[in-house]
Amino acid sequence: MTEGLAPTVQARFAALQRHFVAGLPARWLELEAATTAATRQAVLHRLCGAAGSFGLERLSASARAAEELALAGSPEALAQALARLQLQIKLAQSSVRAGVAPTPP
Repeated sequence: MTEGLAPTVQARFAALQRHFVAGLPARWLELEAATTAATRQAVLHRLCGAAGSFGLERLSASARAAEELALAGSPEALAQALARLQLQIKLAQSSVRAGVAPTPP
């Protein structure tokens, strides 16, 4: 995603990506605190877009899948999508902690 950019730009992007990933637990808490389907959908929509912007394609895709189910899916399907999303959050955190940029699918 940052190939061809100056090393200082790559380093800054990596720092921003780490900051975003560090904030994922707060985003998860925001999702858990959502009291309506519309609020849940909005939180997932923002997470989907932000994750994509930071090159976290698997996380973005998981958020998008959950977002689509937030308003129209069955509670069981949404619960499964949220479990996949939580796994992708943990994988992103592990990758960043290990100093490895998360890779696209």
